[in-house]
Amino acid sequence: MDSMLSAEIEARLLGYLREDAGTGDVTSEITPQAQCRAEIMANEKCMIAGIEETVFLLKNVGLNATAKKKDGQWAVKGEIIMEVRGSNRKILTLERVCLNVLGRMSGVATLCAKAKEIAGGDIKGITTRNKISAPKKTQRPLPVIAVTRKTVPGFQLLDKKAAEVAGCWTHRKNLSEMILLKDNHLTFFPDTLSAAQKAKATGQSFEVEAENKAQALHAAAAQPDILMLDNFTPQEARLTIRALRKKGYRGKIELSGGITLKNLKGYGNIGADIISMGELTKKARIVDFSLGILMA
Repeated sequence: MDSMLSAEIEARLLGYLREDAGTGDVTSEITPQAQCRAEIMANEKCMIAGIEETVFLLKNVGLNATAKKKDGQWAVKGEIIMEVRGSNRKILTLERVCLNVLGRMSGVATLCAKAKEIAGGDIKGITTRNKISAPKKTQRPLPVIAVTRKTVPGFQLLDKKAAEVAGCWTHRKNLSEMILLKDNHLTFFPDTLSAAQKAKATGQSFEVEAENKAQALHAAAAQPDILMLDNFTPQEARLTIRALRKKGYRGKIELSGGITLKNLKGYGNIGADIISMGELTKKARIVDFSLGILMA
């Protein structure tokens, strides 16, 4: 069976099945066997994510799955997004895991799509090693929306993939991808600049968190790939960004902390390159999907 998913994601998905099935689906085991058709339907408007994962799960046990929607497309209430054919027992056993994966991933994607629409940024070309020149006074970059590591334990890879489906940046998928010196790390260094310089000496991509303008300007001397302004008001962020560019900081500037869909617009056109939002995973709810069995 061909799959475009990573081996790690495939292993996670199969683990979800084992967790849910336990030692066996005792209800399906006593259900008379039959070949049947089933349809998965969206019960509310949402951006779809999790199609690849659901198809993998179904095909892995020998079921025939035909997607009617692609990841990243919108579905309306009552729309059929997938058709499944095969053993009724297998369909019944996989039903809940498939709907849970679709529901969670689509919930994250839908929230991310809303944020991206407000901000208007594009992830194309965003990497931690991408240096940028100071923008002209009349040109400010549209910020890229990024998710954080505030995800469901065991579901982080899929939460991050759902964000990508919606056009948002995953930031760090795990702790090994990039050095990120946050306030608790900085406590153990003499000052922010010395911490940034130590990170730079490793040759790895690195980011430094700053809690005020002075700290940001101090860290900027080491030219981190990303400088995060944490819990700044829009006005504080605007003035700090202006000062950083004037000082010659060439990296990317990220805004984080307390930014929600309600106040996002106020941060959207002040010169930041990235806005990271924990809300996109913390407050994403499971979208309602249902599976209906059709005997024909």
